[in-house]
Amino acid sequence: MSGDGLLYLTRAEIESLVIGAAEVVDALDAGLREKGRGAVVMPPKTSLHGPDRAFCQVLSAWLPESSALGVKWVTIFPANAAKGLPAVGGLVVLSDASTGSPQAILDGGVITAWRTGASAALAARYLARPDIDCVGLLGCGVQGKASVDALAAALPGLRTVRCHDAVPAAAAAFVAEAAARLPGVEVVVCDGPAAVARGAGVVVTAITMSEGVAPPLDAGVLEPGALAVALDYDAAWSASAMAECERFFCDDTEQVLATKAHGPRLQEIPETISGDLGELAAGLVEGRRDPGERLFCLNLGLAVEDVVTARLVLERARERGVGTTLPV
Repeated sequence: MSGDGLLYLTRAEIESLVIGAAEVVDALDAGLREKGRGAVVMPPKTSLHGPDRAFCQVLSAWLPESSALGVKWVTIFPANAAKGLPAVGGLVVLSDASTGSPQAILDGGVITAWRTGASAALAARYLARPDIDCVGLLGCGVQGKASVDALAAALPGLRTVRCHDAVPAAAAAFVAEAAARLPGVEVVVCDGPAAVARGAGVVVTAITMSEGVAPPLDAGVLEPGALAVALDYDAAWSASAMAECERFFCDDTEQVLATKAHGPRLQEIPETISGDLGELAAGLVEGRRDPGERLFCLNLGLAVEDVVTARLVLERARERGVGTTLPV
């Protein structure tokens, strides 16, 4: 398929490309390295808030060196669940980075899941011990599943996943699906949130952010030498749990500080941020220093990640002739 016209890719078509988690992790690594060097244009997210806790976001990024330019439109309508509709929806639009011509429209759900999971694995690449054989997961939804898939690709010694979800059926479904996706990895369902961290070298949290609900993970849960990766803002970890970690990282320092400034989230995160994923990828800050230190990485999700993942999908789709070309 040529690059002419506007390529439209559905969720099923994107999934049919069977892009490996390791490929997405490497794409994010390259894109964030470019960002760490200051070569990426990425304005802060634009958020629109509506009734019933509904909100929408616009995320955009331009990576000149990677020839990637795009924007993601994502909507989160929690009330949709009662209507039998998906709570999260979205699209990614890519343009030619040298001419600005429209290139593709892609379903945003798969892109978001893949890049979110890959961001957890990228944090592990720079901040986790290399000998990890056990991962903990709190929240067995789409982001949790994608994170474990990506971590399995990044951690060749992974043998055990300890998981918990507030909805038992979600944990059971995760176990059943993992049996096919992760051969050789034992999945253990834990009876409470804190138990997922027992013996885990990386603990990923991806729970629903609910107002007025205390974080279920407190100080003393994360074991010495472990890495915590939060994909759910500050919903899962208490202030004392974050504070007991020797160093605190994030995916983008500017975005985290802006989110904190506008509230109400992230008000009790540590004052000092030791670096972000772009700086780690570019070698500008030091990752893990000692096998015994506890580290924390807060990943809010970045436009760079969406755009480079979508770019990878577009390239693969063109190679395989997948998608529908629309006139512009």
